[in-house]
Amino acid sequence: MADETSTTEVQEYYKLINAGGNHYDIGRKMTDAFTPALHKRLSLPPDPALLENALRAADGVFDLHPVLKDELQGIAEGISIEFEAMLVETSDFRAGPTHSMTVLAREGNSIIVGRSFSGPPSTYVRNLLRLDPNDSYASLGRMSGYFGGTWESIGVYGQFVCADILSANSGPRQGPAAYMVPRMITESSKSIETAVEKMKTVVPMHDSSYIITGSNRAYMYVAQGGRASMEEITAFPFVAVNGRRLGAPGDVSGKDGVRAVLSSHDMGGCLHGAETETLYSLIVDMGSEEIEYSNGAPCTAGFNKVDWPGGYG
Repeated sequence: MADETSTTEVQEYYKLINAGGNHYDIGRKMTDAFTPALHKRLSLPPDPALLENALRAADGVFDLHPVLKDELQGIAEGISIEFEAMLVETSDFRAGPTHSMTVLAREGNSIIVGRSFSGPPSTYVRNLLRLDPNDSYASLGRMSGYFGGTWESIGVYGQFVCADILSANSGPRQGPAAYMVPRMITESSKSIETAVEKMKTVVPMHDSSYIITGSNRAYMYVAQGGRASMEEITAFPFVAVNGRRLGAPGDVSGKDGVRAVLSSHDMGGCLHGAETETLYSLIVDMGSEEIEYSNGAPCTAGFNKVDWPGGYG
């Protein structure tokens, strides 16, 4: 879900949205980041096929994360559009494969997570959401072009979940969209064990893979072709590109090693090219609860520290 705009204008779309209260309040607050292009897109009549699929999938989505319905209602009323237009955001069965690199490394007893996410320069939603609701658990994640979802989510109780779409669907499919899942898991889990068990119950509408990480344990969940598998990650460093496991790029250890991989074109971490750019990168020390984000390509933008989720609302 992108719109054509200049690369210079795109740089203005990195915003930190702090939102607390109930999820309806959070939805109203999210509208602070909406640009005229977003208002225009969301004000158009919903795509009939996407809307039909969203209506069929809605009960399952809201059963997994009930507060999301209130959040979407808050967004819809905040920008004066129909609720159905927001519901479509939870159910884009046509979404194509993601372009990302995810790196897991060890530093002492802690797991370090690194991730870069790529898209076309015209992608105009890159907001960092710090959500501190009073009706679920606090989270932090970078929102792309779908409202209510984040491709990655850091939970206040020490879980990290990221999603990747492996292949595009040939037609409508039921279940929560892959980009909705990370928030659903972290905002309803107080431990890595709870997050893993909850993840096993999710049947996403996309063939997709997920990495679920705590301070010292990590897992990969793959749902593809009607089958699902959960595997604990025991060998580090671990690298996945576009959601698929790869061999490790040499000796990667600690935050410095992860930072070097994400900033390197030779190792494939910095993903921008002629038609794509690295929209953002992140590094999370799961043990010490330290987070760094790069607003754009890390090879040029560098990383800045961001506070752990919670403590806002």
